[in-house]
Amino acid sequence: MSDADKTLAELFEERPRGARNGTRDLRGNRNRRSSRDVAAGVARRSPEVMVKITGHTKGPAHLKSHLEYISREDDAKKPSVVLENHRGEKIFGKAGIAALRDEWMADAGRRRKNTRDTTSVVLSMPPGTDREKVTDAVRAFASRRFAHNYQYVFAQHDDEAHAHVHLTIKNFGYDGRRLQVRRGDPQAWREEFAEELRERGVDAEATPRAVRGVVRKPTKQAVVQMRRRGVTPRTDRAKVAEAVAEVDAKRRGQKPPDRPWEDRIKERQTKVRKTWLTAAKQSAIAGDRKLADTLAQFVKDMPPLETERHKLERQVVGQVSRGAAKDAPSRSTGRKGRDRGQQEQDER
Repeated sequence: MSDADKTLAELFEERPRGARNGTRDLRGNRNRRSSRDVAAGVARRSPEVMVKITGHTKGPAHLKSHLEYISREDDAKKPSVVLENHRGEKIFGKAGIAALRDEWMADAGRRRKNTRDTTSVVLSMPPGTDREKVTDAVRAFASRRFAHNYQYVFAQHDDEAHAHVHLTIKNFGYDGRRLQVRRGDPQAWREEFAEELRERGVDAEATPRAVRGVVRKPTKQAVVQMRRRGVTPRTDRAKVAEAVAEVDAKRRGQKPPDRPWEDRIKERQTKVRKTWLTAAKQSAIAGDRKLADTLAQFVKDMPPLETERHKLERQVVGQVSRGAAKDAPSRSTGRKGRDRGQQEQDER
């Protein structure tokens, strides 16, 4: 193994907090790839799979409502979607959904009050990905991960540009144990889903955000939906208020509160980027100039070390500066107006 391979292996082998299986290898399990193959895929921005736990159902009415949603039986304006279960059987219409609900709730007498009966998961890929291959990969992933002990159904949705499948797992297993999703499990599911996609010829990776140099967490789906409806979430208002207070405190010369978690983020990201650059240099020394250039450019294109709080504060400062420039006399005309140098920044 070359020095570059050893360095890259440090990025793709990690011990996630809360994971049950200790160190996890991001290079895949069945068809193990070399570290440089994974690095090349990440650096060339191969599509990243998304696996997100979207919620749970509690009780028969809630379960029925959810199944009608993923099958589109609750929306007369959209065509119905066929559900497929763990046995490969197709489930049609409201009668089929009612039968499935009754089957899954048959052991309701063994459930506790307020118990989560199912876990809802969405698995998706970016627009342009072959939808049938995505569905087939979900079918294989679900069988591999859950079929030994849990019942489930899934449905492919075609109403959005990105290919995505809704998977619902019954939490009560054949052995009487409930499905427990621990921290680290969703990342393991991403890796298994990506592996199934690659086996079907779909370019896919499942690397953690930190390995790609991404600091900010993705926005929660509930928040995204509220924004689409023109509603400002309470969390958004609170974050903006906090950013305004922080900027005001700094202007007054007050010391900002300690945020040790941000220091840890910066420390980890500095290490990640140095590791990528070290691998690039080692690749160049070994004669693989193409990989070296690809890795170096990848680091150069990484987003800034900026949390959501930092971004909001920067926006607040920008708005204050633009407001001051608007109210100040123009140097060229003596009239109030925005200085040409005070253009709005692109916050994308």
